[in-house]
Amino acid sequence: MRIRKYLEEGYTADRICAMLHTTHNRIRRYATGDPDKLCRFNRGTRKRLNYDKYREEIIGYLRENMSYTAICAQIMSEGYNGKIDQLRKYCQKLIVELCIEHNSRKNPAGVYIKKGQESKVHYVTSKEIFRYLWSGVEIGESDKNYIFQKYPELEEMQLAIMEFRAIYAEKDGAKMERYIERYKESTVEAMKSFASGLLLDKEAVKNSVVSELSNGFVEGINTKIKLIKRVMYGRAKLDLLSAKIIHAY
Repeated sequence: MRIRKYLEEGYTADRICAMLHTTHNRIRRYATGDPDKLCRFNRGTRKRLNYDKYREEIIGYLRENMSYTAICAQIMSEGYNGKIDQLRKYCQKLIVELCIEHNSRKNPAGVYIKKGQESKVHYVTSKEIFRYLWSGVEIGESDKNYIFQKYPELEEMQLAIMEFRAIYAEKDGAKMERYIERYKESTVEAMKSFASGLLLDKEAVKNSVVSELSNGFVEGINTKIKLIKRVMYGRAKLDLLSAKIIHAY
């Protein structure tokens, strides 16, 4: 009531804050509305969490080493009314109470390991696979056999890379057309997209294959000019930029 009285008398919010040692947020909240309702703190109306309803399910998920995020998503779909932080505390309580060995962390091979446990497993990184496909950097024969067996699309990608390089080495425009026709129907989405992109600019791509001419030199100069421009950003106008470019060449 004192806040409303001061507001009616024309006091500013800053002045009222200083006089009543309160906050702007409280002044805004108490400026309108029923005073009797505003003075109640609604104690005892806190939402009651229902994770006890899913206790047995949660215990089963913990024994299966499901992550807290996955458990939360699962029971939320069944009607859980809380959040993941509250569920995490409940799960940790169950783990201690029932001595559950819960390890949701996986090593690169997909095997569950304990927290702090060293990942003792042999695996091939995606970077190594890319270097093998693109640059021919060899990997182990057993690794190669396993990878191509599990991901057969990699074999098609490797063949596509080799064929594309052969087109430029032989400067064969007809082979480029066959390449586009073949891979635009590929089951590998990336290869299909690449071939469709070549088809959109077919004449330019074909010219780059059969012609001895190249715009690489011009593109190099453009790149250098852009670099000079960015280095000088906000420091000079066109005259000085022009002089600096001429001096560079």
